[in-house]
Amino acid sequence: MKYKLIALDLDGTLKNSKNKITEKTKKALIQAQKLGVKIILASGRPTAGLRHEAEELELEKYGGFLLSFNGASVIDVKTKKVIYEQTLTIDQAKRAYDRAKEFQLACITYENDVLVTEDIDNEYVEIEARINDVNIKQVSFKDNLKDPIYKVLLTGKPDYVAVIEEEYKKPFENELSIYKSTPFFIEIMAQGIDKAASINRLVEYLGIKQEEVMAFGDGYNDLSMIEYAGLGVAMENAIDEVKIRANVVTLSHDNDGIAYILSQYIEGVEY
Repeated sequence: MKYKLIALDLDGTLKNSKNKITEKTKKALIQAQKLGVKIILASGRPTAGLRHEAEELELEKYGGFLLSFNGASVIDVKTKKVIYEQTLTIDQAKRAYDRAKEFQLACITYENDVLVTEDIDNEYVEIEARINDVNIKQVSFKDNLKDPIYKVLLTGKPDYVAVIEEEYKKPFENELSIYKSTPFFIEIMAQGIDKAASINRLVEYLGIKQEEVMAFGDGYNDLSMIEYAGLGVAMENAIDEVKIRANVVTLSHDNDGIAYILSQYIEGVEY
């Protein structure tokens, strides 16, 4: 099989435990692009949170793509063309916030390159800002909502989130996509948004086949694209469910698992 598109989750997959792309992994991905393979960074992060990795992998030079907010936005890095986007309405975001307050969850959204929240001192809000290298703006959440709203992110203690997640979702069944991306984050997007659905939009746009997609991931929000891809690859450090559903399990994010698989499946890429 000649693979034409590589979809990469970032945290726990492309990035190692020191939050870096290793030189070996970077070299392998640039080799793949030189061979004509396209790369899409597929993350729950906001678009601004993907800028450093896009630069490191030279996606503008080679014509790569950014899938941000778990698929609510897909952008061509070179042309800046929006391939696909689907947003929440302001009313939906307000109702998600009201429900979050009932469950005493912190609530985040995004405005350009800034994280917007009322809960500026929340430890998980600070984690989200640090991961994406963006500033935090403290505002009255409902009074400052502006289009476009790609995602609302809820945060809470992992044990508590695990208990209340299903109950929180009930009023939004068949209206919104809501799922846990980490033990302390609940993601809220427009109905039908996930990584696989948006990668499929890109596949159609590029005129390639589903089986020509290779996808790498480690977490809950990677499950759909791992199952969608012609070759779904779980990192050794992935959660068990991702490993079960993947076609193959590679080495960990600390041991260049991406480079290893690329060397096995794409001729001309070295490990």
